[in-house]
Amino acid sequence: MAVSGVVCGPGGVDGVTYAQVGGAQVTCGADSNGNPMYLQVSTLSGDQPVQGGDMVGLQIGGAVLGVLAVAWCVRAVRDFMNSTGET
Repeated sequence: MAVSGVVCGPGGVDGVTYAQVGGAQVTCGADSNGNPMYLQVSTLSGDQPVQGGDMVGLQIGGAVLGVLAVAWCVRAVRDFMNSTGET
């Protein structure tokens, strides 16, 4: 099973399929240096992972756990402040 997606990336890269309208590449913005970015069609086939996906997954997972930990701490402090001191 192959899954295709559209991503925004730099132009002029060998081996990349670019989205085209009327024979012209479709722009999707510019990078921090002002170079144009183009829509690219990315196809994933089989169960091969996306390169770098494991590191990004760990970073996102760590960020989510961090947010949950902060929310739990805020709730614990709020509950402590709102308690009457009774057990």
